[in-house]
Amino acid sequence: MRSYNDKIGFNPGLRAVLSEIAANTALPPILGTWYYVDPENGSSAAGGKTPETAVDSLETAYGLCTSGDGDGIVLFSSGTSTANTTSYLKQELDWTKHGITVVGVAAPTRMFGRARVSNTQVTTGSLTTISFTNDGTADYITDSAAGFITAGFEVGQTIDVVANSGTNNGQYTISAVAAGKLTLSASDSLTTENAATAGATTITSYNLNLLNISGNNNAFYNVHFGNFSSNANALGCVEISGARNYFGNCHIIGAGHATPGAVATAYDVKLNGAEEITFDCCTFGTDSVLKAAANGEILIDGTSLRIQFNDCSFLSYSATSGKGAVKSADATSHQGVIEFNACRFINWNENGITAVDDVFIGTAPTSGAYLVTPDSMCVGFSGWGANVYVAGAAAAASAGGQIAVTE
Repeated sequence: MRSYNDKIGFNPGLRAVLSEIAANTALPPILGTWYYVDPENGSSAAGGKTPETAVDSLETAYGLCTSGDGDGIVLFSSGTSTANTTSYLKQELDWTKHGITVVGVAAPTRMFGRARVSNTQVTTGSLTTISFTNDGTADYITDSAAGFITAGFEVGQTIDVVANSGTNNGQYTISAVAAGKLTLSASDSLTTENAATAGATTITSYNLNLLNISGNNNAFYNVHFGNFSSNANALGCVEISGARNYFGNCHIIGAGHATPGAVATAYDVKLNGAEEITFDCCTFGTDSVLKAAANGEILIDGTSLRIQFNDCSFLSYSATSGKGAVKSADATSHQGVIEFNACRFINWNENGITAVDDVFIGTAPTSGAYLVTPDSMCVGFSGWGANVYVAGAAAAASAGGQIAVTE
C-alpha cells in the first residue's frame, strides 16, 4: 500500500486523500452521495451511485449532484487509450453548484494524469448545402442534407461559422437543434443568404473553457483538464468566479493547440473575480504546445483576491517576446496579495532556453501584488516583473529574516 505521508510538498489534506485512493480503501468523507463516472463502460442512463452503475461523463454526474448537499463525483480511469480514460465535453460546463468533491482515480502523477476531462468538437465538414435565414424574429442555419443531429450538434454549443462568402462568418450559440436546422440564441445576427451564395461552409463547435466555475466550496483532486481544440476561439480551460474552491494535484491545460496558443488572451486558468481559491501541487500549461503570443498560463481579472498557489509548476514552450506565466488583465485585476509558495515557472523552446519576458506580465494592478517565496524559481524568463515581492531577494533589506522586497 502506497502512502503519501512523506510527501513534504503536499498539504496534509491532499496527502490523506491520495493515500486513501492508492490504498483503494476509502474516498474522502462527504455529507452527500457519491456518483461514479466510467468513460469506457458507463451509460448516461445509469444511476451512477455504484461503480457497476457508473455514468459515462462528468457532465452527466454533475447533473445528478444536488447543490449544497455535499455530493461527490469519482472519475475512473480504465483501459489504456485516451478515449477510455477521458470524459469528453461537447460544450463548456457551467459549474454553478456548491459543495461538490471530484476525485480522479488514476496514478497521481503531477502531469497528464489519466483521470482526464477534455474537449470534443463536432463539425459539418465543408458543405455546399448550408444556407442562412434572418426572418426578423430569429436566426436559422439550415442544411438541405439534414446532417446537424448526425454530426452531433446540441443545444448550448458555441459554433464557429466559416463560409466562402464571408457574409455570416462568426461565432454563435445554438438554442435549438433539428436535423436540418440550427436555431441561434440571438436574433438579427445573420444576413439571409442561400447556399449557392454562401459557397462551401464549415460549422465547427468549440469550448471557450471546459469548466466555468461560479459555484462555491468545490474541490477537485487528481484530475487532468485539457482543452486541445484547434479553433482559435478555444482560449482557456478553467474559469473561476466563485469562492473557496480547491484544486489538488490537478494538471490544467488551456489553448492546447498552436492556433489558440498564438492569441494574447489565451490561458489555462482565468481567475475572474474569484476569491479564496487554493491550488496545491498543480501543474499549469505544457511544454509541448507552442505559445506564440504574450499570454500567461494564469489570467487574472475581475478584482480577484486571496489566492494561493502552493508547490505548483507553470510550463510553457515559447520564444515569443512578451510571453509570461501570470498575466494581469488590467489595473483592477486583483486586490491584496496573491501567494506563490515553492512554485516553479519554466519556459522552454526547442532552440534552447532563452528568456522571453517577466514571469508576471500585463497591466500592473494598482491595489494588488504578488508574493513569491524564496524556494520558488524561474527558468526561461527575464525576471519576476512589477509588483512582485520576493522573500529573501535582498539580504540587506531582509536582514537575513526573509522579509520580502519588491523586484
